[in-house]
Amino acid sequence: MKRLVKFLIAAAVFAGVAVSDSTSFTIHVAGDSTVQTYKDSAYPQTGWGQVLGYFFDGARVKVNNAALGGRSSRNFIEEGRLDGILKAAQKGDYLFVQFGHNDRDYSKEARYVPPEDFPGYIQKFVDEGKKKGVNVILVSPMNLNGSRNVFSTGANNYDARGMMQKIATNSKIPFVDLNMKAYNLYNTTYKNIPDYVTRYLYKKLEKGEYPNYPDGVNDGTTHFQEMGSMGHAQLICEELEDNLKNNANLSDEAKAALTTLVSTIKKRYTITVKTNLSNYSGLITQTQYFPAGSPMTLRVTPKSETFEKWVDDDCNELSTKQIYYGFKTKARDITYTAMFKGGSACQKINHGEEGQGGDGPTSSSSGGTGSSASIDTSLCFTGVADTLWRSPIDMSRPEVSDGSTDTDHTGYTGVGFYNLTNASTSKAVYNITSDQSASNARVMIRYAFDDTANRDMKITIDKGTYDVAFPPTGSVDALDFQVMIASTTEKGGPNIDMIAFDIKGVYRTGCKPAKVVNDTQDTSLAIAKPVREMKVQPAATKTFNALGRKMPASAESRRNQPAGRYYSR
Repeated sequence: MKRLVKFLIAAAVFAGVAVSDSTSFTIHVAGDSTVQTYKDSAYPQTGWGQVLGYFFDGARVKVNNAALGGRSSRNFIEEGRLDGILKAAQKGDYLFVQFGHNDRDYSKEARYVPPEDFPGYIQKFVDEGKKKGVNVILVSPMNLNGSRNVFSTGANNYDARGMMQKIATNSKIPFVDLNMKAYNLYNTTYKNIPDYVTRYLYKKLEKGEYPNYPDGVNDGTTHFQEMGSMGHAQLICEELEDNLKNNANLSDEAKAALTTLVSTIKKRYTITVKTNLSNYSGLITQTQYFPAGSPMTLRVTPKSETFEKWVDDDCNELSTKQIYYGFKTKARDITYTAMFKGGSACQKINHGEEGQGGDGPTSSSSGGTGSSASIDTSLCFTGVADTLWRSPIDMSRPEVSDGSTDTDHTGYTGVGFYNLTNASTSKAVYNITSDQSASNARVMIRYAFDDTANRDMKITIDKGTYDVAFPPTGSVDALDFQVMIASTTEKGGPNIDMIAFDIKGVYRTGCKPAKVVNDTQDTSLAIAKPVREMKVQPAATKTFNALGRKMPASAESRRNQPAGRYYSR
């Protein structure tokens, strides 16, 4: 039988409007000294909760780091700190919980938790969070000493990691296994770099390296420097993304919440660090994957080599100090080089243009998904668009995807349509370019699917994530941005055929803007057939057609619109 395709009109604002409160939330963090926020006088000592915010879209996400040194799951609750978090939390917020280090410290009665009692305290975080409508995520204790410690093996009968994992499994909530993630990193990437973990990640500092520790400090097994905590925050993001993709145990509610959370993780760029020597034998900062604007430290500890300066990939001198810290990363993949006496001369390295940086989200893994100037030209719209939808965009082949490009239904436009995989984690990401950066716009998505129930979707347009049914207004301030369509249920999504914007000059990156019929700026285009006037052929399968429901971006846009039902905030 013939199926009808509906137009989804989403209100999208290209500049100057804050993201709706309905898409904003707070990440609350409960933990100990490895997580807490430190004063400047303690720098470079840093907890991962202190830097977690760098990895999320700041326009939508706030971080309330309530972690405090010396706390176990028991005394954190007994001191009323969990109650304090829940009092400040709103429904839809998130609570990250990491305990275990102090819980096993039997030398301090006030915080010691017998192993048989530990699951009960962790479960209380889960249960109390659920009562408040807060999404709880358990994080296994950070790996200390770079070895398989008690959190992994259950030595001394205190397998905090294993107990937390079991609670997460039984509660059907995400489990971020930071312990094993860090252990694997230490014993693969950093395995053949002696002292790198203790000297560059943990807080083992030599005399004179940092002003706050003129005599040095030997804390190379417990607390972390800024780069150590930044690296662990990056691992947490990877674990969140992996949970969304591979954790089939999550409840539908937890999966939907995790989908929202992951959609706010910012794009990470590859930060490569090297020397101009072919046989450098000392320590040097390893490659990192951080968002734009993150704090970065470049560091070398030579054995016999003579260090001269740090340069970027344009050969600009950055610093003559062996430890160069406090600068912010750029919104592009970048290479930094430690220049040593007797090494090769600096040679510029070709690189892409710096992006907008800021707080734009991505759901990609390390390195993110950058926009590309090359595209299959068959995807580019070459016809003439009507004046209602001036920027039609073929959606049949995403840049990043979970699904397939199909042509087995009638009435589609372009070269086909995109069939999302039937899974709650399926998504399609498109690189889009806009020639306008300060205009109101409406977005149309043309789709079809054969079912009787709705398929709720999350639509991300640069900085704004919208519910498919009632999309809020958001902020899009970059000329190049991404559109992502993500499933939230196991049925996946509809077959995506096309989207269109009601302003000129929005198109797949690498294509050219569509010509518009009867455009006052191009009167030679008065001939073509409008996009919406499609001939639909009867078929026994799903058929693409045009039927409208409109949601204007503002009251002014209601003028001269066909009669119908309008939704507004």
